[in-house]
Order: sequence, then C-alpha cells, then structure tokens
Amino acid sequence: MQKRLISRAATAAIATALAVPAAAAAQAPPPPTAANGNPVTTLAQGVPTPTEFAFYRRAVFVGAYGPENGSGGGVYRIRKGTAKRLKNSPRTVAGVAWHNRRLYVSSGKRIVVMSRWNGRRFLRKRTIYRGPQGFSGFTGLAFGPDGRLYSGVALNDKTDRQADTGPFARSVVSLKPNGTDIKVVATGLRQPWQLTFVSGNPNPFVSVLADERMPVPPDWIVNAKPGDNYGYPTCTQAQKRPCRGFAKPIATLDDHASPMGMSPIGQTLYVALFGGLVPRQPVVVSMNTGGRQIKPFLTGYVAPVLAVGARNGNVYTGDLTGAIYRVKAG
Repeated sequence: MQKRLISRAATAAIATALAVPAAAAAQAPPPPTAANGNPVTTLAQGVPTPTEFAFYRRAVFVGAYGPENGSGGGVYRIRKGTAKRLKNSPRTVAGVAWHNRRLYVSSGKRIVVMSRWNGRRFLRKRTIYRGPQGFSGFTGLAFGPDGRLYSGVALNDKTDRQADTGPFARSVVSLKPNGTDIKVVATGLRQPWQLTFVSGNPNPFVSVLADERMPVPPDWIVNAKPGDNYGYPTCTQAQKRPCRGFAKPIATLDDHASPMGMSPIGQTLYVALFGGLVPRQPVVVSMNTGGRQIKPFLTGYVAPVLAVGARNGNVYTGDLTGAIYRVKAG
C-alpha cells in the first residue's frame, strides 16, 4: 500500500494478501461466513483496495485506494453484480461520505465534492479544501450530527515516534461542508484511519493503528471528544505509566489486529480487523459502544478485510481481493 496506507498491518499481511486478487480475478473467492447464519452475498468484484462505503437511495459507492503503484483507485459504484469506476473520481481515495445530495471524497491532501448525480455519473466535481504545505493528508470521512465533516489526519512516516509539528498532525479534524473553518477535535492519535458516528453520541468513533515498537502496543478504538489528547508518541497503551493524564481508548485490541473500517447498526459497531483475532485471520467483529462484548461476526475471508458499511440492517464489507459482500445483521 502506498505510504503505509494500512500502517504496519501491511508489512506482514499485505505481501500475501496482494497475491490473492490476481488468482481471484479468474475465479470469485468464496464469501465469508456470518456468525448469525445469514447468507453472505457477493455483490461485485474488482474494487482495488476498498476503503469506505457511502450510500444514496439504491446507489452503493465504495472508495478505493488502488494498488501500490498509485494507479486504479477512485470511487466505484456497485450495481447489478459489477463494480464500475466513476471516471471523474480521484485516483486515490481514503474516504467517502454522502451528505445533502453530494459525495465527499478524501484524496491525499484534498477533500473533493462530487455533485449532480444523474444515476450514472456525477456532473460536477470541485475541491473544497486542500491541505497546507507539510500536511500529511486525510483518511476516512464521516458527517457528524452537528453537520460538520470529520476526518483523520494521515500518518507522517518521517516523524513517527517523534514530535510532529506538521499541520493538524496526529489528530481528528472537522470542517464545514463547504470546506471552511477546519478545527482540531482530538490529538495524540498515531494513525486515525476510519470514522463513524452512532445515534445519540455527538463524537466520532475512530480506528487507530499502532506502531511496531517493543513491547508491541495495541491498536485502539476511540470515541474522540473535543479537546481529548491520547498522548502518542508518549502513550501507546503498551504500558500504563506513560499514559497517565491522557484520554483513554474505549477498546484496545491485540497487537496486529489492525482495525480498519467500521459502521454502526443501532448501538452495535461492526469493525473490520485487517490482521484479525487469534489465530491471525481477518475478521469483522461486533462490539458495543463501550468497546466491550467483542465477538466475531464475519469470518473466513480469503484476504484481509478493510471496508465496512451499514444500511437498512445490512452490513457491507470489502476485502483485498476486491470483492464486495453484503449480509443481514439481524
């Protein structure tokens, strides 16, 4: 993945996982298995490194980061068993979010708005925000109940484990839908990756990827409140003493679990674990909003799973084979 898209999860798992799509191109991989016994449907194939879902009426959009060489990403529409790239979408997409008849897309340092959807394509595209010099880029996107757009700030590899004075470094930020009034929400987060909101909670849930120092620190799920400082790089949650005085994650996951996308149904969060649980197999888990009652929900992926979305009681996922799946949660 380009510039440690999935942080250290890439270093071990991705070398094997990226070999899967070539084989899967000739033959569809088997879908995962749902713990509730409901059938899992393969909706489409061919989405290169799916990152995040967005929905509008019957339309299912998926952001795609693309392969390591930087080609082939974008926004894909899933329809009638196929995944079709929208021609005017950015080439590298970390996040997508639908709001007020517009699709918001994060691509590197930019947030792009695609509008005037005619059922086949967007007729207009414009950049509403471009990060300043030294800005490391945006990750996932989510709209909060306050109507603001939230995103994580990507990892700067050059300053990992050191002080980072780059713009908005190691933070979750929010801005108005027109791209103005950008603000820091919470800081001290090594690599905030994807975000989501749960009904009744004004603050975003965020997946955060840890580094490789020893002892190996856990990955985090945080509920980022305004003014929170989670303490990275001083605090990694590997030891308690350095974390005194800093905000606490709602959940710490086994090293190399690597939480990716997540989405709620009611008060239940569904989270993709790229590295998985013991034994190390990719899995989508469910958990409550307190970060407890973590249970496998989808297992048996043939490659690491990244993207998770939810709509109308269905959970949508996408893995590194490029396949997109759907299953009823209830």
